[in-house]
Order: sequence, then C-alpha cells, then structure tokens
Amino acid sequence: MTQNRSLVLRLLLFFAGAGVIILAFFLLTSGRELTGIDAFVWISIGSMYLVFFLPFFFSVLNVGNFSIKAPSLPPVWLSIFLYIGISIANIILLVFVPFISLNISIIVQSILLFSLGVIFYFAYFASLHAGNVAAEEASKKQYLKQIKPRAQSLLLAVNGLPSEHEKTQKTLRQALEDIRFISPVNDGMGNELEMQIIRSLNVISELCGGISTGAYPVSLETEAEKLRAMVKERKLLRN
Repeated sequence: MTQNRSLVLRLLLFFAGAGVIILAFFLLTSGRELTGIDAFVWISIGSMYLVFFLPFFFSVLNVGNFSIKAPSLPPVWLSIFLYIGISIANIILLVFVPFISLNISIIVQSILLFSLGVIFYFAYFASLHAGNVAAEEASKKQYLKQIKPRAQSLLLAVNGLPSEHEKTQKTLRQALEDIRFISPVNDGMGNELEMQIIRSLNVISELCGGISTGAYPVSLETEAEKLRAMVKERKLLRN
C-alpha cells in the first residue's frame, strides 16, 4: 500500500469513528438541555478518541527517510492507554461521587493533556534524533558499500595476473587488503578520497582486463601505486 492510500484509509477510519461519536451524542442528548457535566463528559470522550487516533498518523510522517517512523510508538501507546484509563476514572468519579466537583475534573483532565503533550514531544524528537543519526551513518557508508565489494571482485583479477606483474600484484593485494580496514567517517575529505578510490578501482579493473586479453598497459603499476597511496591516506582518517 502506498503512503497516500494508507493516509486516505486512516482518514476514512478516523471520520467514520468520529461520525459514530457524533451520532451517539445526538441520540443520547436530544430533547434535553446539556449540563456542564454533560459537556465535560462528551468533550472528554472526543479528546480520548483524538488522542487514541494520533499514532495512526505518526507513521506517515517523513523524517528525512520514509523508512524511519516517528515518534517511537511503544511509550506513546502506553501513555495513551494511561490517559484514557485515568480520563474514564475521572468521568466516573465526577458523575457518581458527589464531592468531586466539575472544576476538579477539568483541572485533572488539563493536567493529563499537558502530560501527554510532553510525552509526545519527547517521543517525537527522540525518534527524529534517531532518524538523523541513522541517515548520517548511512551517508558515511554510501561509498564504502561500493568500494569493498569492488575490491573483493578486483582481487580475483589481480590474482590472475601473469608472473611478470608480480610487483604490481603485491602492491594491489596490499591496497585491497587495507580497504577491509577502512572505517566510516563523517568527513568531506573522506568522501572525496572514497570517490577517487572507486574511480581508481574501475581503472585498474579495466587495465587488468586488458592484460587478460594480451595487452600490456604500462600504466597499471602507476595506477596501483596511486591506489595504495589513496587507501593508506583514507585508512588514517578516523572520527
């Protein structure tokens, strides 16, 4: 299901439930004047319904990456059920306990809403922070995810070079081995080096392919030394 269809379905469910509450309100209150307690009870029911439905819309919020959902739902759901449970108890006490006044119930309900809002705020921004951290980590690894598989593939071609390229083989094997120990860094220089390493790996792959067909590219040794120097420099970078 696409994001837009999911949102439409949730909106339809939300308005259907709201319609049921409105219908119940008119059926149960028609023909009589509403008291302050009646108004409080129905407003509380409406607020409980709105609060209950909020998490169904959180998961369609985009936080830099569609796969990241906000806020973290377990603490939100726990706070929602606590809010609904205490709200129901507050209504029952107001209706059936004579010394509980409407003002006290309103104060209790206001405190509940404020507390719930605080929980939602921190849950949302905790998830937002987690999303930003995940996006940053993915950004740091985007080129390494390309480099390491290419290095493994190139190693096979390097091992198949003729014996006259033994020195170049040794240089390339060392560089390809060092690539395994490159760590992700949040640094522009690191990204630039990684892009240069990718280009160098592609060039060396083409040169090795030329040798396998009988060609003798004199630039292979130069490119191998260049790759080793770049890998060594990149390996030294740390967060």
